[in-house]
Amino acid sequence: MAGIASHDQLINAMSNGQTFKATWGKNFNPTTAAVANEFHTLFRGAGNPGADALFDTGSNLTFQAVKDNTTSAGCIQHGGNVQSSSFYKYLLSATAVSAAATVVPGILKLVDVIGFYRVTSVTTTTAQATTNTLGQSDTFTADDTTDICTYTSTANNPSNILTGTRVRLTTTTTLPAPLATATDYYVIKATDSTFKLATTYANAVAGTAINITTTGTGTHTITWLLPRHTNGAGVQAIFFNPAATALGAATPNLSLGYTNSSQTASRATPTVLPIGKTAASNSIVLYTGATGTGKYNYTMPLQAGDAGIAEINTIQNSTSYVSGTYTVALIKEITEIPLSTLGLAAERNLLTEMPSLPRIYDSAALYWIWGSGVATPANSAFSGTMNFLWN
Repeated sequence: MAGIASHDQLINAMSNGQTFKATWGKNFNPTTAAVANEFHTLFRGAGNPGADALFDTGSNLTFQAVKDNTTSAGCIQHGGNVQSSSFYKYLLSATAVSAAATVVPGILKLVDVIGFYRVTSVTTTTAQATTNTLGQSDTFTADDTTDICTYTSTANNPSNILTGTRVRLTTTTTLPAPLATATDYYVIKATDSTFKLATTYANAVAGTAINITTTGTGTHTITWLLPRHTNGAGVQAIFFNPAATALGAATPNLSLGYTNSSQTASRATPTVLPIGKTAASNSIVLYTGATGTGKYNYTMPLQAGDAGIAEINTIQNSTSYVSGTYTVALIKEITEIPLSTLGLAAERNLLTEMPSLPRIYDSAALYWIWGSGVATPANSAFSGTMNFLWN
Protein backbone atom coordinates (compact mmCIF):
# COMPACT_ATOMS: atom_id res chain seq x y z
CA MET A 1 0.00 0.00 0.00
CA ALA A 2 1.24 3.51 -0.81
CA GLY A 3 2.29 5.72 2.07
CA ILE A 4 4.69 5.75 5.02
CA ALA A 5 3.93 3.13 7.69
CA SER A 6 7.34 2.83 9.34
CA HIS A 7 10.75 4.43 9.64
CA ASP A 8 12.12 1.58 7.52
CA GLN A 9 9.84 2.63 4.64
CA LEU A 10 10.97 6.22 5.11
CA ILE A 11 14.64 5.23 4.99
CA ASN A 12 14.09 3.02 1.96
CA ALA A 13 12.33 5.84 0.10
CA MET A 14 15.21 8.21 0.84
CA SER A 15 17.76 5.54 -0.16
CA ASN A 16 15.91 5.02 -3.44
CA GLY A 17 16.04 8.71 -4.30
CA GLN A 18 12.30 9.22 -3.89
CA THR A 19 12.83 12.79 -2.73
CA PHE A 20 12.67 16.30 -4.16
CA LYS A 21 14.06 19.53 -2.73
CA ALA A 22 12.40 22.78 -3.77
CA THR A 23 14.15 26.09 -3.15
CA TRP A 24 12.05 29.23 -3.27
CA GLY A 25 12.43 32.96 -2.86
CA LYS A 26 9.61 35.51 -3.07
CA ASN A 27 9.31 39.27 -2.61
CA PHE A 28 6.47 40.88 -0.68
CA ASN A 29 4.37 42.48 -3.40
CA PRO A 30 2.42 45.52 -2.08
CA THR A 31 3.65 48.98 -3.08
CA THR A 32 3.31 50.19 0.52
CA ALA A 33 4.11 48.56 3.84
CA ALA A 34 1.58 46.20 5.40
CA VAL A 35 0.37 46.92 8.90
CA ALA A 36 0.43 44.37 11.71
CA ASN A 37 -2.16 41.58 11.47
CA GLU A 38 -2.59 41.90 7.71
CA PHE A 39 -2.20 38.81 5.54
CA HIS A 40 -0.93 39.07 1.98
CA THR A 41 -0.49 36.46 -0.71
CA LEU A 42 3.01 36.09 -2.12
CA PHE A 43 1.55 34.85 -5.43
CA ARG A 44 2.40 38.01 -7.39
CA GLY A 45 5.78 38.65 -5.79
CA ALA A 46 8.89 38.50 -7.96
CA GLY A 47 11.39 35.71 -7.40
CA ASN A 48 11.54 31.94 -7.78
CA PRO A 49 9.00 30.83 -8.81
CA GLY A 50 8.11 33.93 -10.77
CA ALA A 51 5.05 36.09 -10.22
CA ASP A 52 1.73 34.53 -11.18
CA ALA A 53 -0.26 35.97 -14.09
CA LEU A 54 -3.34 33.87 -13.38
CA PHE A 55 -5.51 35.09 -10.53
CA ASP A 56 -6.77 38.22 -12.28
CA THR A 57 -7.81 36.41 -15.45
CA GLY A 58 -10.84 34.47 -16.61
CA SER A 59 -14.59 34.97 -16.67
CA ASN A 60 -16.38 36.79 -13.89
CA LEU A 61 -17.70 34.54 -11.06
CA THR A 62 -16.66 31.32 -12.84
CA PHE A 63 -14.70 28.61 -11.04
CA GLN A 64 -11.23 27.94 -12.43
CA ALA A 65 -9.25 24.95 -11.19
CA VAL A 66 -5.53 25.46 -10.48
CA LYS A 67 -2.83 22.83 -10.92
CA ASP A 68 0.95 22.94 -10.70
CA ASN A 69 1.16 22.96 -14.51
CA THR A 70 -1.55 25.60 -15.07
CA THR A 71 -0.23 28.27 -17.44
CA SER A 72 1.08 31.37 -15.59
CA ALA A 73 0.28 29.89 -12.17
CA GLY A 74 3.75 30.58 -10.74
CA CYS A 75 3.40 28.01 -7.96
CA ILE A 76 6.17 26.13 -6.14
CA GLN A 77 7.04 22.83 -7.80
CA HIS A 78 7.17 19.63 -5.78
CA GLY A 79 8.72 17.00 -8.04
CA GLY A 80 5.99 16.06 -10.50
CA ASN A 81 3.33 13.36 -10.43
CA VAL A 82 3.95 10.14 -8.51
CA GLN A 83 0.46 8.67 -8.01
CA SER A 84 0.54 7.01 -11.43
CA SER A 85 3.25 4.78 -9.92
CA SER A 86 1.07 4.10 -6.84
CA PHE A 87 3.15 6.39 -4.62
CA TYR A 88 1.93 9.03 -2.16
CA LYS A 89 3.95 12.22 -1.71
CA TYR A 90 4.50 14.02 1.60
CA LEU A 91 6.08 17.26 2.82
CA LEU A 92 8.95 16.14 5.04
CA SER A 93 10.37 19.49 6.19
CA ALA A 94 10.48 23.17 5.32
CA THR A 95 12.57 26.23 6.17
CA ALA A 96 12.04 29.98 5.75
CA VAL A 97 13.95 33.18 6.51
CA SER A 98 13.61 36.90 5.92
CA ALA A 99 16.39 39.49 5.96
CA ALA A 100 14.14 42.57 5.95
CA ALA A 101 14.79 44.73 9.00
CA THR A 102 11.26 45.02 10.38
CA VAL A 103 9.50 41.89 9.15
CA VAL A 104 9.60 39.58 12.15
CA PRO A 105 7.65 38.40 13.99
CA GLY A 106 5.23 37.00 11.44
CA ILE A 107 3.97 33.74 10.00
CA LEU A 108 4.11 32.02 6.62
CA LYS A 109 1.18 29.80 5.62
CA LEU A 110 1.80 27.17 2.94
CA VAL A 111 -1.42 26.53 1.03
CA ASP A 112 -2.61 24.43 -1.88
CA VAL A 113 -4.77 26.71 -4.06
CA ILE A 114 -7.37 24.34 -5.49
CA GLY A 115 -9.16 26.92 -7.62
CA PHE A 116 -10.60 30.42 -7.68
CA TYR A 117 -13.39 32.75 -8.75
CA ARG A 118 -12.45 36.10 -10.27
CA VAL A 119 -14.89 38.92 -9.38
CA THR A 120 -14.95 41.89 -11.75
CA SER A 121 -18.50 43.02 -10.89
CA VAL A 122 -17.34 44.80 -7.73
CA THR A 123 -20.00 47.51 -8.01
CA THR A 124 -22.81 44.97 -7.59
CA THR A 125 -23.91 44.83 -3.95
CA THR A 126 -26.32 41.89 -4.03
CA ALA A 127 -25.33 38.21 -3.75
CA GLN A 128 -23.98 37.13 -7.15
CA ALA A 129 -24.39 33.55 -8.35
CA THR A 130 -21.25 31.72 -9.42
CA THR A 131 -20.75 29.25 -12.26
CA ASN A 132 -19.49 25.82 -11.16
CA THR A 133 -18.98 23.69 -14.26
CA LEU A 134 -17.78 20.21 -13.37
CA GLY A 135 -14.55 20.19 -15.32
CA GLN A 136 -12.29 17.42 -13.95
CA SER A 137 -13.07 14.06 -15.54
CA ASP A 138 -11.95 10.57 -16.45
CA THR A 139 -13.52 7.61 -18.22
CA PHE A 140 -14.46 4.47 -16.32
CA THR A 141 -15.82 0.95 -16.64
CA ALA A 142 -18.31 -0.78 -14.33
CA ASP A 143 -18.49 -4.36 -13.01
CA ASP A 144 -22.11 -5.46 -12.56
CA THR A 145 -21.11 -8.35 -10.27
CA THR A 146 -19.21 -6.26 -7.68
CA ASP A 147 -20.61 -2.73 -8.24
CA ILE A 148 -17.00 -1.56 -8.56
CA CYS A 149 -16.08 1.06 -11.15
CA THR A 150 -12.53 1.41 -12.44
CA TYR A 151 -10.92 4.56 -13.82
CA THR A 152 -9.56 4.16 -17.32
CA SER A 153 -6.55 6.42 -16.80
CA THR A 154 -4.98 8.87 -14.38
CA ALA A 155 -4.81 11.81 -16.79
CA ASN A 156 -6.73 14.11 -14.44
CA ASN A 157 -5.58 12.49 -11.19
CA PRO A 158 -8.80 10.59 -10.41
CA SER A 159 -6.96 8.93 -7.52
CA ASN A 160 -7.39 12.28 -5.75
CA ILE A 161 -11.17 11.75 -5.58
CA LEU A 162 -12.30 11.24 -1.99
CA THR A 163 -15.33 9.51 -0.50
CA GLY A 164 -18.28 11.89 -0.47
CA THR A 165 -17.29 13.77 -3.62
CA ARG A 166 -20.33 14.80 -5.70
CA VAL A 167 -20.04 13.66 -9.32
CA ARG A 168 -22.07 13.38 -12.50
CA LEU A 169 -21.93 10.81 -15.27
CA THR A 170 -22.15 10.89 -19.07
CA THR A 171 -21.77 8.25 -21.76
CA THR A 172 -21.47 7.91 -25.51
CA THR A 173 -24.18 5.25 -25.54
CA THR A 174 -25.80 3.75 -22.41
CA LEU A 175 -24.73 4.06 -18.76
CA PRO A 176 -24.62 0.99 -16.52
CA ALA A 177 -28.09 0.43 -15.05
CA PRO A 178 -29.55 2.02 -12.95
CA LEU A 179 -27.19 5.00 -13.34
CA ALA A 180 -28.46 8.09 -15.15
CA THR A 181 -27.11 11.32 -16.62
CA ALA A 182 -27.90 14.76 -15.12
CA THR A 183 -28.02 13.15 -11.66
CA ASP A 184 -25.83 13.77 -8.62
CA TYR A 185 -23.98 10.74 -7.26
CA TYR A 186 -21.43 10.46 -4.45
CA VAL A 187 -18.14 8.55 -4.57
CA ILE A 188 -17.23 5.68 -2.24
CA LYS A 189 -13.46 5.43 -2.70
CA ALA A 190 -12.22 1.84 -2.79
CA THR A 191 -8.63 2.25 -4.04
CA ASP A 192 -6.72 4.89 -5.98
CA SER A 193 -8.09 3.36 -9.18
CA THR A 194 -11.53 2.03 -8.16
CA PHE A 195 -14.72 3.33 -6.58
CA LYS A 196 -18.40 2.66 -6.01
CA LEU A 197 -21.27 5.14 -6.23
CA ALA A 198 -23.96 6.13 -3.73
CA THR A 199 -27.22 8.00 -4.12
CA THR A 200 -26.56 10.39 -1.21
CA TYR A 201 -23.62 11.78 0.74
CA ALA A 202 -24.80 9.93 3.85
CA ASN A 203 -24.87 6.66 1.93
CA ALA A 204 -21.37 7.30 0.61
CA VAL A 205 -20.01 7.83 4.13
CA ALA A 206 -21.86 4.71 5.31
CA GLY A 207 -20.52 2.69 2.36
CA THR A 208 -24.00 1.95 0.99
CA ALA A 209 -23.40 1.54 -2.73
CA ILE A 210 -25.75 1.47 -5.70
CA ASN A 211 -26.39 -2.03 -7.04
CA ILE A 212 -25.13 -1.91 -10.62
CA THR A 213 -26.93 -4.47 -12.78
CA THR A 214 -25.36 -3.95 -16.23
CA THR A 215 -22.03 -2.74 -17.55
CA GLY A 216 -23.62 -0.39 -20.07
CA THR A 217 -22.33 0.23 -23.58
CA GLY A 218 -20.04 2.85 -25.05
CA THR A 219 -17.56 5.04 -23.16
CA HIS A 220 -18.59 6.32 -19.73
CA THR A 221 -17.25 9.50 -18.10
CA ILE A 222 -17.26 10.61 -14.47
CA THR A 223 -16.92 14.37 -13.79
CA TRP A 224 -16.23 16.36 -10.61
CA LEU A 225 -15.42 19.98 -9.65
CA LEU A 226 -12.31 20.27 -7.47
CA PRO A 227 -9.02 18.83 -8.76
CA ARG A 228 -7.85 17.94 -5.21
CA HIS A 229 -9.47 17.61 -1.77
CA THR A 230 -12.50 16.87 -3.90
CA ASN A 231 -15.19 16.51 -1.22
CA GLY A 232 -14.22 19.87 0.30
CA ALA A 233 -13.12 18.57 3.71
CA GLY A 234 -10.76 21.13 5.23
CA VAL A 235 -11.09 23.44 2.21
CA GLN A 236 -11.48 27.13 3.08
CA ALA A 237 -11.87 30.41 1.21
CA ILE A 238 -9.97 33.70 1.06
CA PHE A 239 -10.83 37.04 -0.59
CA PHE A 240 -7.78 38.89 -1.93
CA ASN A 241 -6.82 41.60 -4.39
CA PRO A 242 -4.89 39.91 -7.24
CA ALA A 243 -3.89 43.09 -9.12
CA ALA A 244 -1.81 46.24 -8.83
CA THR A 245 -4.94 48.41 -8.94
CA ALA A 246 -6.23 49.10 -5.44
CA LEU A 247 -9.89 48.41 -4.87
CA GLY A 248 -11.81 51.70 -4.76
CA ALA A 249 -12.40 53.14 -1.30
CA ALA A 250 -15.16 51.25 0.53
CA THR A 251 -15.57 48.95 3.51
CA PRO A 252 -18.07 46.29 2.37
CA ASN A 253 -19.23 43.32 4.36
CA LEU A 254 -17.97 40.23 2.53
CA SER A 255 -19.99 37.01 2.49
CA LEU A 256 -20.36 33.66 0.78
CA GLY A 257 -23.11 31.18 0.09
CA TYR A 258 -21.61 27.73 -0.32
CA THR A 259 -22.04 23.97 -0.30
CA ASN A 260 -20.20 22.40 2.61
CA SER A 261 -18.07 19.26 2.68
CA SER A 262 -21.11 17.19 3.68
CA GLN A 263 -22.57 18.35 0.34
CA THR A 264 -25.25 20.43 2.08
CA ALA A 265 -26.17 23.51 0.04
CA SER A 266 -27.38 26.93 1.20
CA ARG A 267 -24.69 27.34 3.84
CA ALA A 268 -23.60 30.90 4.60
CA THR A 269 -20.92 33.03 6.21
CA PRO A 270 -21.95 33.87 9.82
CA THR A 271 -23.94 37.07 10.38
CA VAL A 272 -20.98 38.89 11.94
CA LEU A 273 -19.26 39.39 8.61
CA PRO A 274 -15.68 40.17 7.62
CA ILE A 275 -15.24 43.76 6.44
CA GLY A 276 -13.02 44.65 3.50
CA LYS A 277 -10.27 47.24 3.88
CA THR A 278 -10.65 50.73 2.42
CA ALA A 279 -8.69 51.02 -0.85
CA ALA A 280 -7.31 47.51 -0.44
CA SER A 281 -3.86 47.22 -2.02
CA ASN A 282 -2.55 44.48 -4.25
CA SER A 283 -2.18 41.01 -2.68
CA ILE A 284 -3.95 41.82 0.60
CA VAL A 285 -6.46 39.40 2.08
CA LEU A 286 -9.21 41.99 2.19
CA TYR A 287 -10.59 41.63 5.72
CA THR A 288 -7.31 41.23 7.60
CA GLY A 289 -5.51 44.01 9.44
CA ALA A 290 -5.75 45.96 12.66
CA THR A 291 -8.01 44.52 15.33
CA GLY A 292 -11.64 45.57 15.43
CA THR A 293 -15.06 44.71 14.08
CA GLY A 294 -14.94 42.67 10.91
CA LYS A 295 -11.24 41.84 11.08
CA TYR A 296 -10.46 38.15 10.87
CA ASN A 297 -7.67 35.67 10.39
CA TYR A 298 -6.90 34.98 6.73
CA THR A 299 -9.64 32.41 6.02
CA MET A 300 -13.35 33.24 5.77
CA PRO A 301 -15.48 32.07 8.72
CA LEU A 302 -17.86 29.17 8.04
CA GLN A 303 -21.33 28.42 9.32
CA ALA A 304 -21.28 26.63 12.67
CA GLY A 305 -20.56 22.91 12.37
CA ASP A 306 -19.07 23.04 8.87
CA ALA A 307 -15.75 21.36 8.12
CA GLY A 308 -15.03 22.75 4.66
CA ILE A 309 -16.28 24.08 1.34
CA ALA A 310 -17.13 21.85 -1.63
CA GLU A 311 -18.14 24.75 -3.88
CA ILE A 312 -19.04 28.43 -3.63
CA ASN A 313 -22.52 29.33 -4.88
CA THR A 314 -22.76 33.09 -4.22
CA ILE A 315 -20.30 35.92 -3.52
CA GLN A 316 -21.27 39.31 -2.13
CA ASN A 317 -19.73 42.64 -1.22
CA SER A 318 -22.44 44.71 0.47
CA THR A 319 -21.02 48.09 -0.60
CA SER A 320 -19.64 48.99 -4.01
CA TYR A 321 -15.86 48.77 -4.32
CA VAL A 322 -16.05 51.16 -7.34
CA SER A 323 -12.82 50.00 -8.99
CA GLY A 324 -10.48 47.05 -9.28
CA THR A 325 -11.20 43.33 -8.99
CA TYR A 326 -10.89 40.71 -6.30
CA THR A 327 -10.47 36.96 -6.22
CA VAL A 328 -12.07 34.34 -4.00
CA ALA A 329 -9.77 31.31 -3.79
CA LEU A 330 -10.46 27.85 -2.39
CA ILE A 331 -7.40 26.74 -0.43
CA LYS A 332 -6.20 23.92 1.80
CA GLU A 333 -3.57 24.87 4.37
CA ILE A 334 -0.62 22.45 4.38
CA THR A 335 1.54 23.87 7.18
CA GLU A 336 2.79 27.11 8.71
CA ILE A 337 6.21 28.49 9.65
CA PRO A 338 6.41 31.18 12.36
CA LEU A 339 9.34 33.59 11.91
CA SER A 340 10.42 35.11 15.22
CA THR A 341 14.06 36.15 14.85
CA LEU A 342 15.55 38.39 12.17
CA GLY A 343 18.01 36.57 9.90
CA LEU A 344 17.52 33.21 11.62
CA ALA A 345 15.89 30.52 9.51
CA ALA A 346 12.86 28.84 11.02
CA GLU A 347 12.39 25.13 10.36
CA ARG A 348 9.35 22.90 10.35
CA ASN A 349 10.11 19.19 10.89
CA LEU A 350 7.00 17.47 9.63
CA LEU A 351 8.17 13.96 10.42
CA THR A 352 7.95 14.40 14.19
CA GLU A 353 5.60 17.38 14.56
CA MET A 354 1.83 17.08 14.44
CA PRO A 355 0.06 16.93 12.11
CA SER A 356 2.91 14.94 10.63
CA LEU A 357 3.81 14.35 6.98
CA PRO A 358 0.98 16.25 5.25
CA ARG A 359 0.14 14.65 1.94
CA ILE A 360 0.89 16.59 -1.25
CA TYR A 361 -1.44 15.48 -4.03
CA ASP A 362 -0.37 15.22 -7.64
CA SER A 363 -1.02 18.59 -9.34
CA ALA A 364 -0.97 20.51 -6.02
CA ALA A 365 -0.55 24.27 -6.57
CA LEU A 366 1.59 25.39 -3.63
CA TYR A 367 1.92 29.03 -2.55
CA TRP A 368 2.85 31.08 0.51
CA ILE A 369 0.66 33.59 2.36
CA TRP A 370 2.38 36.01 4.76
CA GLY A 371 0.82 37.16 8.02
CA SER A 372 2.45 40.32 9.36
CA GLY A 373 3.17 40.45 13.08
CA VAL A 374 4.59 43.95 12.65
CA ALA A 375 4.70 46.40 9.74
CA THR A 376 6.14 44.65 6.68
CA PRO A 377 8.00 46.85 4.15
CA ALA A 378 7.21 46.55 0.45
CA ASN A 379 9.54 44.22 -1.46
CA SER A 380 10.63 42.38 1.70
CA ALA A 381 12.42 39.20 0.68
CA PHE A 382 11.50 35.72 1.91
CA SER A 383 13.28 32.51 0.99
CA GLY A 384 13.58 28.90 2.03
CA THR A 385 13.42 25.26 1.09
CA MET A 386 10.94 22.40 1.11
CA ASN A 387 11.77 18.70 1.14
CA PHE A 388 9.31 16.19 -0.31
CA LEU A 389 9.35 12.40 -0.17
CA TRP A 390 7.18 9.76 -1.78
CA ASN A 391 6.61 6.07 -1.18
